[in-house]
Amino acid sequence: MEPNRSAALIDLTARAVESGKLELIQLWFESSVLDRYREDPDSKILRSDSAGRLRGSAGWLVNFGIAPDDRVIHLSAGSLAIIPESQRGHWLAHLVGPPVGENFLRMTVNPGACIEDGESRPW
Repeated sequence: MEPNRSAALIDLTARAVESGKLELIQLWFESSVLDRYREDPDSKILRSDSAGRLRGSAGWLVNFGIAPDDRVIHLSAGSLAIIPESQRGHWLAHLVGPPVGENFLRMTVNPGACIEDGESRPW
């Protein structure tokens, strides 16, 4: 995933943080996450050039954004919570993002853990 300095993304993120509505923060997924729903006759996907809607077989509904090359879709963290728990693992297996500091993420998940990450040094 290439870095994107979208003014709309910056504005949405700032508003989410300022309002305390962190569930609006966006998450990105390989668009192949939708393949299982394309094959399900009880699910329905609609789309325009930049947005889509998935209605799952049990009646749940999520809206998502579509990247210009169709390889990646994005939705809010709050929308991920709408997806039934039984299907969330499927979505998380398609989660993508920019390069990350793996150890920092481990420290965030488990703040009490002792993680050796090299010597401290000035930037």
